[in-house]
Amino acid sequence: MFLRGRVLAYFAKVKITDTPKIRIGDAVKLIKESAKAKFDETIDFQLRLNVDPKHGDQNVRGTCMLPGGLGKNVSIAVLTSNEFNDVALRAGADFVGQEEILKSIKDGTYKFEKLITTQDMLIHLKPFARLLGTKGLMPNPKAGTLVLPQELSTAIKGAKAGSIEFRVDSGSNLMVPVGKKSFEDKVILMNIKAFSIALNQKRPISLKGQLIGEARIKTTMGKPVEVDVSSFDQRNKENDLKDLVY
Repeated sequence: MFLRGRVLAYFAKVKITDTPKIRIGDAVKLIKESAKAKFDETIDFQLRLNVDPKHGDQNVRGTCMLPGGLGKNVSIAVLTSNEFNDVALRAGADFVGQEEILKSIKDGTYKFEKLITTQDMLIHLKPFARLLGTKGLMPNPKAGTLVLPQELSTAIKGAKAGSIEFRVDSGSNLMVPVGKKSFEDKVILMNIKAFSIALNQKRPISLKGQLIGEARIKTTMGKPVEVDVSSFDQRNKENDLKDLVY
């Protein structure tokens, strides 16, 4: 899913200071200890990449399966031929049915958080492409939401289990959720390791130097903490998460 907006806007405005950067494990402990909200806050991982999204090959985008999940149940709608509705429901889809889904999109009454579509149904979504695009809901093969019928079950189960989508914005910023305040530190770190691996797999071929320029981690209501990139970047063979198994 796309998780930008307010937090990334803040991230983009923050001026870089000489604040010491801390190791990823210490950063996770610090933000959890500092979290004061009465609800189970989401932990967001914010990065600034050394890419220029204006160049097509540097428009970093992909998906990642978080081994520790996200601690929430994502509501999923599946737009496919009626013959595959039962397959979608068995895999965990919350909403199926062409007419019902398309009508809810047109009326603005849809309740789903992710839309998975088979390729033959994409033509029916074209009238709503702009609307869905602004909400981060337009199916896309790179996001794992535009699939073949035989891929439906895997895509749905993955989305339910904690599959996230990441995409760099126009300011070279990127943010993903990596868990909840209630999660054990190890679970959050496992999610960060999995994301770092997935991100580096999308490293632009034309990029020279390090992909990740800066990193911060924060809870929903907390202040961001500067993180030492070398402590989690999987391209660094001595990173702090290298021995973490999931």
